[in-house]
Amino acid sequence: MAIVRAVGSNVDFLRRMVGAGWDGIASARRDTGGVFTPNFQRTVWAPAAIGAAAGILSSRLMDSKKSWARTALIGAIGAMAGSGAAMAWASRYFVKPAARNAARQISATRDAHWLSLNPIDYA
Repeated sequence: MAIVRAVGSNVDFLRRMVGAGWDGIASARRDTGGVFTPNFQRTVWAPAAIGAAAGILSSRLMDSKKSWARTALIGAIGAMAGSGAAMAWASRYFVKPAARNAARQISATRDAHWLSLNPIDYA
C-alpha cells in the first residue's frame, strides 16, 4: 500500500504543478489581453502562401519527375511551416510574460510541496 500512496502523492503533485503552470499562463493572458497581436487572421495568409510556394517550387526544381501528390504534400508542409512561423511571430509579446508567470507559479507550488515534506520548526 505504500507504493500506491507514493504514486498517488506524486500524481497529485504533478496535477498541482500542471495547474500552477496553466494558472500562470492564464494570468499572463489576462494581463496582456490575448495571445496573438491584432489582425492575426489577416497576417497569417501571406507566410502560409509563401511557405506553400517555396515547398512546391523546391519540390519541382529538385526532381521534376516526382508525382503531383508528393508535390502537393510538400507544398502543404511548406504552408504549415509558414503558418507556424507566423503564429510564433504574432505571439512573441505573449510568450515571455506567460513563461515568467508560469515559472513563478510552478516555483511557488514546488516550494510549498517541499515545505510540507520538510517542515521547519523554529521553536
